[in-house]
Amino acid sequence: MLSISIHASSPEQANRFSRLARLDIVYERLCPVADYKVSLIARNQDARPPRSLLQYPRWSASLWDLAARAIAISLPDEPPTSEQVPEVEPGGKRCAFIREMSAILDHSANDSRNTLGSVHIKQPGRQRGIYRATFEEHTLKAHRTEPFQFAPAYFRPAELLMHACLQRLSGTSELPARPGLCAPPPVLVEGKPYIQIHQLVEPARTGFRTWLNWFSEPALEHPDAPLGIAPETLYIKFLSSAI
Repeated sequence: MLSISIHASSPEQANRFSRLARLDIVYERLCPVADYKVSLIARNQDARPPRSLLQYPRWSASLWDLAARAIAISLPDEPPTSEQVPEVEPGGKRCAFIREMSAILDHSANDSRNTLGSVHIKQPGRQRGIYRATFEEHTLKAHRTEPFQFAPAYFRPAELLMHACLQRLSGTSELPARPGLCAPPPVLVEGKPYIQIHQLVEPARTGFRTWLNWFSEPALEHPDAPLGIAPETLYIKFLSSAI
């Protein structure tokens, strides 16, 4: 399960007392193109019914892409017919705002919990509704957004996180196109298909290499593949099971 906790603090000071909301993302169907069940719970609000995020290609993009889509389908009162960013009711000069907020992205399985990423959202100056976000993620380089505006009439922490994610992903307030499954064409070696690891995009490349090391399956040398090659069957197993 992925769990994103949202706090009215920096990531370093986040605790249960500063938590504003939580987003849980669990598998309904675990396979290379997976189905998820998502649930958003905000402090002092009734829990919303779980929503379904279907046919999402695993290891295809930043985890913040998955988070943004999960929030987008969770915010409307009724389940949306498609992934789209809900309209923000503008607050004008008296907009609702927060000076500092963070989100921690954890993965939990078999009584273990690992932090996979975090984001720190702050006002860069004194102007209300102007923010800048710094993202950390275990398989990708740190990213700092340009200042962006989010000035609603009513403050919803998950909505601010979603807009920060959109700035991280596309530099706009719109969801980018859905990522495609990372599946480069294989090369044949002695009649068997292999994946050239350097052709994998992040985060699949780092995730797959780490997964191979865990299972003591070293990449094989190949003159056209600087990072080596691995059997396509192993890559399919990685997409179908690695979390």
